[in-house]
Amino acid sequence: MRRFLPLAAALLAGCHRPPEPYGPVTAFVPAVFRANNPGRPIWAPKVTLTNTSGTPSTVRLTRWPPDARDSEESVFELAPGETRSVPPRIPLATVSSFFFESRAPFRVRAEIVDRRRLAPPLAVPVLSSGDLARPGDGLRVGPLVDTASERSHFCFTYPGVERDAVPFRVRVRLLSPSSETLLHESTFVLTGLPLVIDDPWKRFHVAPGTPLDVEVTFLGSARSRPVARGLWVYGITAVKATGASRFLTTRVTRASAPR
Repeated sequence: MRRFLPLAAALLAGCHRPPEPYGPVTAFVPAVFRANNPGRPIWAPKVTLTNTSGTPSTVRLTRWPPDARDSEESVFELAPGETRSVPPRIPLATVSSFFFESRAPFRVRAEIVDRRRLAPPLAVPVLSSGDLARPGDGLRVGPLVDTASERSHFCFTYPGVERDAVPFRVRVRLLSPSSETLLHESTFVLTGLPLVIDDPWKRFHVAPGTPLDVEVTFLGSARSRPVARGLWVYGITAVKATGASRFLTTRVTRASAPR
């Protein structure tokens, strides 16, 4: 992670503005993880892109964060029905996101695989930009657990086309899944990179092992700039003995009126 910090600083400090929308058909892959850490599974993303239209089409991909400035954006020219593998081009030990845009229909499949083939692949949900939370919306994911057999974590993520609007302000409430008891509440600012909360019990000073739901209210851009697409929060629970993982359901509550 330390090796990536100079690149992140350079990308965020530049006068970059997000590109104009490339087309109305979108796909957001919220989690693309590549790790090569000693003592941990060697995780790698496997992403494919298929042109499902009957004519040649062009699809633009925005990676965030990328492993180099020139790999942040890629354009794929696809023949009718063609399927192509998507190079990850993301930093080691870093959670990233992929955002695809086109004028024609396409399909994206994404999973995270263990190169040692010890743990089963983790299928990554693929969302449209309309699924993402807009300012004023709420997201809820859970229950997150920390038991002898399972462990959960969660992550804030968004498309790279949001770079002109970030940092984002969010309100976080941790609730007991059964009684709705409030366990924690705080408001803070997300930086321009995806944020993994690996140990929410320690981070938010909740008793270890307490089951909890994470409720996030998206308050908007801390710079008071327009939000292009939106914010997402996902949770993952892993089985400690096997390394098998699953995404938890994220529920979105739309704001009744603009805030």
